[in-house]
Amino acid sequence: MYDVIIIGAGPAGTVAGYLLGRAGLSVLLLDRKDFPRKKACAGGITPKAMALFPFDISCLIRRTCREVKIIRPGNVSFTVKAKAPLCYITKRMDLDAYSLEKAVQAGCRFRKIGRIIRLDQDDCGVNLTLSSDGKTDILRAGYLIGADGANSKIRRLIGGQKSRIIKLPALEADVPVKNAGLHPMTFDFSRDIQGYYWIFPRKTHVNIGIFSAMPNGTMNRDLLKNYAEDRLKTDILTNVKGYPIATSYGKVHLGTGRVLLAGDAAGLAEPLLGEGIYSALKSGILSARAIEHTVGRKSLTPSDALGFYRQALGALQLDLRLYRCCASILYQFPKWSLALGSCNILHNCFSRGYSTGKTLHEILMPF
Repeated sequence: MYDVIIIGAGPAGTVAGYLLGRAGLSVLLLDRKDFPRKKACAGGITPKAMALFPFDISCLIRRTCREVKIIRPGNVSFTVKAKAPLCYITKRMDLDAYSLEKAVQAGCRFRKIGRIIRLDQDDCGVNLTLSSDGKTDILRAGYLIGADGANSKIRRLIGGQKSRIIKLPALEADVPVKNAGLHPMTFDFSRDIQGYYWIFPRKTHVNIGIFSAMPNGTMNRDLLKNYAEDRLKTDILTNVKGYPIATSYGKVHLGTGRVLLAGDAAGLAEPLLGEGIYSALKSGILSARAIEHTVGRKSLTPSDALGFYRQALGALQLDLRLYRCCASILYQFPKWSLALGSCNILHNCFSRGYSTGKTLHEILMPF
């Protein structure tokens, strides 16, 4: 019997595990992969996300970007600059392995698992039935955090498929180029898609990709190859990977009973640029605090943890509504939206707030 079982050892799961383990709770962290594992992710960490890590990850930062190039429709560009960093570039495989190591050091147990078969709840806890190597195993805990990503099995098992979660596709590749560090971090809206292409510089290569703001957006290797030839003068692609980014439209499903959902499992990625690490960290932290607040208090019921969690996530959900509004305007009217965004006064105001770690509602509604 554990106090908490966490499914998924990404940012949401490991940060929740770290905080709960440090608080003295017995925590079992489960994942289907061995670590370090390859993970499709461009590796950009925003200043607001950087500030949420409860442990120092400076050793994982491969590049700090203080300038971002924006390419508008018509192939016209402008540059957003800030004195403080606008983005930190990491390698997601290293970040996940390091975060898991920190969670284990804080007292979590980690276990690789096979299939999750079923999940049952009663008045006293949660039963999780697993199948590995033909054997069935039942684990029990007081609470469970589902942090198992966009295709969350935990969300399906508790009926979360009824929530309005939309999976936005992304495709990325690494491109070996000379003088990779000379390429600016770039968001390219000049192509004929409802979304954008990106270029993230590393030491020996650049990471390029496509994000679609539509769930049925077309993307394939040839599109990336053509983009690399056009922008980088090479057609060599390595580590080509596609992945879904889960965002929620309407009411966010955060769990039921003793089960709390975090990160992409709850559809908490923002739909404007598809950034999800901040919401994963924020929801992982708040789900851990909600459980810690409830465990051992006779005056509180188990469902109070979910209530505390919902209340604490209010600001994040406000941000998601604002991101949905901004995404609707940007991708419906990209030419005019980005022409307005190229105004120095506007993007300088945004970059100052963004680089200091402010959330979207703090930037747009400072009072």
